Amino acid sequence: MASIPIPRYYRTPIYIPSKNDGCMLEVCLSIPTTISSQPRIYTGVVIAHPYGPLGGSYHNNVVGNLLQWFETYQLQAAIDDSNDSGITATMSSSSASLETGATPAGKKSSKKKHSVPLSCVICAFNFRGCGRSKGRTSWFGGAERDDYQTIVDFLQSGSHSRASPHLGHQDSDIGWSGKVYDDTGRQIDSPRLPFFSRFILCGYSYGGMVASTIPPPLRNPADPSLGHLPTTYILVSYPAGVSWFLTCGAHRSFAKRAREILFQGDPKQETAMMENGERDNESRSESGRDRKNSTIKAYFITGGQDQFTSPNTLLTWLKTNTGLSPPPVPTPRQAKGDGSNIPLTLRRPDGAIHLDVLEDVDHFWLDREQELLDKLQRWWTETHV
Repeated sequence: MASIPIPRYYRTPIYIPSKNDGCMLEVCLSIPTTISSQPRIYTGVVIAHPYGPLGGSYHNNVVGNLLQWFETYQLQAAIDDSNDSGITATMSSSSASLETGATPAGKKSSKKKHSVPLSCVICAFNFRGCGRSKGRTSWFGGAERDDYQTIVDFLQSGSHSRASPHLGHQDSDIGWSGKVYDDTGRQIDSPRLPFFSRFILCGYSYGGMVASTIPPPLRNPADPSLGHLPTTYILVSYPAGVSWFLTCGAHRSFAKRAREILFQGDPKQETAMMENGERDNESRSESGRDRKNSTIKAYFITGGQDQFTSPNTLLTWLKTNTGLSPPPVPTPRQAKGDGSNIPLTLRRPDGAIHLDVLEDVDHFWLDREQELLDKLQRWWTETHV
């Protein structure tokens, strides 16, 4: 008789109080069930859903497909040979520096890179007022930012306790309270989580807007000078065209936060330079070299028929807030005269920001989810392996 296969991931609902006001958040926690002798990079993944008052929750088709993709696709990431000893869950905060890729000025790195599988712990959660989360949607989105940050802090709790065992949850700067509850409201033991070496912060529509403002997690909250962990942002159908509506006019503060994260430099200075055309090729090249040392990547994907944000509107937002610009010469796509003036694939010279446009897809991705995942998988392989 054939044996019953053991699922690779186990999903369980838990409830975590938000750092904003203690509002209880419903979380679908997906954790690996198998242990491999092969070294792995432990990775924390957070997925956020569309706007709650318009029906958004983690049961959304895009959120569900992203969750399943992280569970089933064998993600890998390239690391340096010299960091082999630090790719599994470790006790030392310094071991989390394995993917910076930075080398001292004037020296060439002789390190060889190879790919290692990622072992993901995934949280898809409901913002306040959505699903079985308590509370109600806020007017300006600040509470939802805190909700998202709470989930990140929860995932990092294993890293916090190992890096600084003398710090209690209540006495530290960690946004998560340290308490976990079941669906009856009974406090339960917190899951034992590994030391994460990198994070992937995801969001669809409104969830993507919120995710783009969450700073990359620190290697060690007790010592911010160590910098942040390698962090990838996956942002689907970014609602740049209606962000003013989703935040009741507070969209500029969201854009400012996203710019500080995604531009990876002095956002005010670089944006002004780009708008005024004051940067020559040499300064562009130098800036690109500086940004290559960054450990932040962002992947934007949208539909060419998005009902709320056209590709042109999104590109304008990306140009201002991430430095992503279209090529100066017409592309074959432009020459067709179909009303589009951007190519279907666009990336910043340093490769840190990437945009894919699926020309006949709308905002909702119904029956087109697999195409989204195929594009995402291709981009991940090209940029991380």
